[in-house]
Amino acid sequence: MNWLLPIVGIFAVGNGGWFLLMLLVMSPILVPILGLLGSLPRFLLRRAGWSTAPAPVTALLFVQWWAWIIAMITPLGATDSIPIPAIMQELSPRPIAGQFLTSVLAAAAGTAVVCWVVVLILVIVLRRRSDRASTGRGWALVAWTTAILLPLLFFALIWLGGEVTAQQRDAAGATPAEVQTEPLSVQAARALERYKSVQSQLSQVRGMLADDGWRLFSRGFESRGSWASGIDEYGFDLRFDRELVTGETVDLDAARAELLALGWTEDERGQLVDSYGNTLLFWADEQSVSVWLTSPSWWGDAYDLSDELDRDAADSEDVFARTYAYDEWPAP
Repeated sequence: MNWLLPIVGIFAVGNGGWFLLMLLVMSPILVPILGLLGSLPRFLLRRAGWSTAPAPVTALLFVQWWAWIIAMITPLGATDSIPIPAIMQELSPRPIAGQFLTSVLAAAAGTAVVCWVVVLILVIVLRRRSDRASTGRGWALVAWTTAILLPLLFFALIWLGGEVTAQQRDAAGATPAEVQTEPLSVQAARALERYKSVQSQLSQVRGMLADDGWRLFSRGFESRGSWASGIDEYGFDLRFDRELVTGETVDLDAARAELLALGWTEDERGQLVDSYGNTLLFWADEQSVSVWLTSPSWWGDAYDLSDELDRDAADSEDVFARTYAYDEWPAP
């Protein structure tokens, strides 16, 4: 196992992707180092005269090995675009969120390292005695119980990932199951109302800066990382720009102060946030002013919702070629 786990881990970590290439390049160094570190307790035991591992050490080794296996199958595969699902996600019949995988990875890797350290301490501390006198039947039972229970706990962890993910709530406080039971037409109608609400919030900001002349940069009805939440979700990423004529200026500080007076708040990154969870950025130079609003996320497939809203019909007009008054916006 000490030599097999590093080799398997190279191909398992990240389920492929760019990380696999990096590990393959480093494998001539990584595999011997990790293999020797894993074999160190065995070398020390043999040097102390042990012919078999003491039961406490055996139990901890089982925990260590399974912890490494779990740590190997939790990272997402890095690519130039959407990450490759982790092996644990592919083993689960239900979606597992990336946040859950990150927590499991940290816990599993930490457990494996702690077990390895404790095994080393036990090996150094144990004196040369007979196997029976040194470990006892109780520890032998613990070792066998660990060997049997850990595979069951492995599958229980995958089940737990699906259960935890199913309890996630979106910006409206709904669970995935509550949304997925609704007809697509109902979901699309609600998405359209959310789009109008978000655009209305942004138009309030645009009206503080200029009455008209706004050009659409992004009306983003976007799909947001199912790799992170484990479930399809959508949101809106909206941006308008306006060119400034020579000598024209905008007072961003005054607009910011007015928004704060209206109930917007400032987060730790300096972005303005309204009561609906929309975040706002705006900036200007000598040539133009831009406003950019990002909505929170809700459960739903952005592509299915767009089709339901007949986006092709909305695209019959080139929405990026015209200008808009501050209270105008295109269909989603």
